[in-house]
Amino acid sequence: SDGRTLRHMKNLDRTLGGMEFSRFEEQREIIRTSDPEVLRATYHALLPKLVLGLFRLEGITVEGTDLAILYSQSFLPNLSFETQLIALNMRSLLKRMLPSIGLGPIQGNANPKMSEQRIQYYYARLFQGLDDDPPSYGERTVIREGRRHPVGSRMELLFLQYEQEWRSLHPTVRSLFLFGELMRIRPFGRYDWFIASLAFSEEMLKGGFLPTLPGSEEVDAFRSALLLTNSKGNYRNLLALVEQLQIRAVSRLI
Repeated sequence: SDGRTLRHMKNLDRTLGGMEFSRFEEQREIIRTSDPEVLRATYHALLPKLVLGLFRLEGITVEGTDLAILYSQSFLPNLSFETQLIALNMRSLLKRMLPSIGLGPIQGNANPKMSEQRIQYYYARLFQGLDDDPPSYGERTVIREGRRHPVGSRMELLFLQYEQEWRSLHPTVRSLFLFGELMRIRPFGRYDWFIASLAFSEEMLKGGFLPTLPGSEEVDAFRSALLLTNSKGNYRNLLALVEQLQIRAVSRLI
């Protein structure tokens, strides 16, 4: 039943009950009153680091110098065509997200709704030029409590919770729940870290925060924190890490 399928999240009230969000709120206020050009530059400076961290999480080796060359519009012989196109498509999606959704003094020109269709849209755009077939879960299943569940049913349940139980949550918590659950489901079986991070980034922007996910040097700590969410539904360490990254990023606005 739906009551059992995300049982690990029953612990969330207990594990998050004592969380303090005042530092997040301080960062949001700094963002809200920041200079739009400085904020835009700060946002764009985050993107290469974020992409490098995601490649490491995917188990793909990409050097920062190579990414810098690629982003200066030069293809590299030592990286596969797929890796380079994913890197370029990801940066494009993240760059377009800021003017679309807005942040602080930057007004957005769209209000996209987070949904299962939105996740499929991100997948299609991430694979543009690599796979032009419509996004599909295929025959993928998720094993929970010794039973196999179709990915489609898990995604439906995820967004049912998103629309109902998660609406009253702090935006940073909602963003992390969305990220964590997508990584539990792994809907497409390839580059799911990228898809989950796009959902996280959109939700953070809507909440008034910079989309702070780990760079290469924080990946091990991030992976360890994420394991706690998978095994015990404990998001405390993950939230604390995102808070540290948020404070560090926002300090550039001051």
